[in-house]
Amino acid sequence: MTVTRWGVASTVVTLILLIGGITYAVIGWTPLKERVIPGYVSEDSRQSAILAEIKADSALLALNVQEQYLSALRTLLRGEIVPDDITTEALDSASLANSEGELEAWGITEEELALRERVEEEDQFSLQRAQSGSRSSKSIPFPPLQGEISSKYDPSIGHFGVDFVAPIGSIIHAVDDGVITLASYTSDGGYVVSIQHFGSRQSIYKHNQSLLVEVGDRIQAGDPIAILGGTGTHSTGPHSHFEWWVEGQPLDPVLWLPAYAPAAKAEGED
Repeated sequence: MTVTRWGVASTVVTLILLIGGITYAVIGWTPLKERVIPGYVSEDSRQSAILAEIKADSALLALNVQEQYLSALRTLLRGEIVPDDITTEALDSASLANSEGELEAWGITEEELALRERVEEEDQFSLQRAQSGSRSSKSIPFPPLQGEISSKYDPSIGHFGVDFVAPIGSIIHAVDDGVITLASYTSDGGYVVSIQHFGSRQSIYKHNQSLLVEVGDRIQAGDPIAILGGTGTHSTGPHSHFEWWVEGQPLDPVLWLPAYAPAAKAEGED
């Protein structure tokens, strides 16, 4: 074997490069880099940190919203007036859509636009009608809707309210000022809305087709809150189930609705 100076040098350089390449591959492509390289953060750790920060921000936002809701609810339960500091947009995007093509561009169907117009028309007269109602401790200032009663209040069978029959799609109104404490879907009641009113009073509206409010919303008597439907396993057809609770006890709503109370009292006298 002939050994030369250049041969030895090239062999040493080759070995150094080979060892360096193997070392780089071992450290760069294995978890060993997390222990060897100071301050190195893996991609999984970085993604976990980003996700944790996003969740923390969302939790803080939800906590702030919940605190505002509880504060408004405490104020309402004390019988005080809840200030309305929520500003609404002066311009409705639907008003900008003057043609069928523009409606499609905004993603608004003709049915949705017609529903908005119907709700706005109902809303225009709600305040005037609500002001004419009584505000005693148990009376209901504003009827939830105009319709015939199909099922009466009967706590002996667990029916703690009355059922109003009206055309499907009719607007359901809030019977008094308050705060939305429930706006969700349940298996038996379908889409349900519950409103906490001042004076330890509560109204419940079940079997709605869809909801127009969310939990924490502050509403006034007569405001549209839902669309009449027939959702839920306890519904046999389109109607609105309405319950009226005062100080934790259910009452017959018919006796406290001015439009229905005279007929109910006359029927009780027969």
